[in-house]
Amino acid sequence: MARPRVREKLLDAAYRLLQSDGISALTTRHIASCAGTTEASVFNNFGDKAGLLYALIGERLPEVQAVKAAIDADLNADMKSWLQSVYEAAELFYIAIIPLTAPLWGRSEVANNDAAKQHPLHGLLAARLLEFQREGVLCPESDAGVLATIVLGASLHNGFNLVAQDRVALNSRIGDRSGRIVGSLLPLFMTSTK
Repeated sequence: MARPRVREKLLDAAYRLLQSDGISALTTRHIASCAGTTEASVFNNFGDKAGLLYALIGERLPEVQAVKAAIDADLNADMKSWLQSVYEAAELFYIAIIPLTAPLWGRSEVANNDAAKQHPLHGLLAARLLEFQREGVLCPESDAGVLATIVLGASLHNGFNLVAQDRVALNSRIGDRSGRIVGSLLPLFMTSTK
């Protein structure tokens, strides 16, 4: 049975290791040692390393909180600025998690794990877009789920390219890129393009 204090110690240790030593330090044994517990406690609390990594992402990474905050932010009658903020936060989120999750891609135990429940950014964005639709801000014919997929998909695509090209540290043009993307997508979101 999982013990909340041990679980929190493990997540804290994993986050400290990630910040100080990078992804390569995130072994179950090392995390447990730094948390002052046993490796078995990792499995008792998270099931496996993938479960620990997804919990780390969802509960400790500031980038996921930034996306949630951007999605929840007030629209202030400016869909373009709101959407650009969501896109930029999502791109930075994907840049942060791609290296963390890449070793898990394609593993059968991860495929059987419902990651959508652990990281519901798509659901949060789709729900917010549905709110805008009910308020008459978002085009009533639009599919909120599809629009959420488009925005998050574009941010994932560009984040992946930046990580793959090892240009994350050099990338200072996120505002230019997000402005072009959002400007192109905006007609899909608006009841009118005023």
